[in-house]
Amino acid sequence: MNIIQRNFFRLIRCGEFKKQEQIEPMSVSKWNKVYQLALMHQVIPSVYAGIQQCRNQFFLHLSDKQIKEWERAYIEACRTNKQEEENELLRADHLTNPLLNKKLQAILDDEKSDIATRQLLLIVIHIARHILNEGVPVYNLVELGKYLSSEGHHVDFQTLNKWLKSLGFNPMAQLEGALLIQMFGFSKDEIPFMLSEPDKRVERVAQELTEFTNTHTEEFYFSQDSDSVFVHTSNSSAILGHIRRSAQYFRYLPSETLTNFFASFAHSLSHIEE
Repeated sequence: MNIIQRNFFRLIRCGEFKKQEQIEPMSVSKWNKVYQLALMHQVIPSVYAGIQQCRNQFFLHLSDKQIKEWERAYIEACRTNKQEEENELLRADHLTNPLLNKKLQAILDDEKSDIATRQLLLIVIHIARHILNEGVPVYNLVELGKYLSSEGHHVDFQTLNKWLKSLGFNPMAQLEGALLIQMFGFSKDEIPFMLSEPDKRVERVAQELTEFTNTHTEEFYFSQDSDSVFVHTSNSSAILGHIRRSAQYFRYLPSETLTNFFASFAHSLSHIEE
């Protein structure tokens, strides 16, 4: 990771997980890039909290203009997050693989299991689907880390691991745990669903940050001009990125990866006029 990414994660670790970190010296332009990263990954409150935590460090230099920009973005992000948190605790979530989705809905409908365990399962699944469709979701990984820290003692991890195995999500859950260790300084003992040592390839996955864009606003779809028989795609880079991610993460979640790609492809074809 470069210095911008290192300081970015240091500030999140300080702000959200109360780690003690030393910030490396950066230029004004590089601090602006940290701001852009935080904005892009929707973690302005986490990074801003880190800035406040480290504000007395010698190498943390922000101009008055930058500080005001951070404060304004922080207030707006908190307002947005509050609105999102007003949604239902167990929001609807579906898998594209029909068999796996049937198992998931049965788990969510089982009132005998506790809410905390079901909620953690949904967080793991949501991150996995985000990885397949958009890339490494820093915001959601932060939320996973916060949930483990605040609610982990309420979770039945034996039941969670049984569900993950049944859904075929164990390898992906291990990857998510490894990302928590790599990015946010968690230990393996702090992640009870980690059943193995962190994947050595996690650094390559984390490096996706350098390629991450707001791809949720860049859907690819196929269309056909009214006076032509040729079909063309709206965003060739988006479809190529989708193919690359599907190939990269196939080993972690084979069944859902295949159906997720074909579901996205089928959705894109729906734009073609008959």
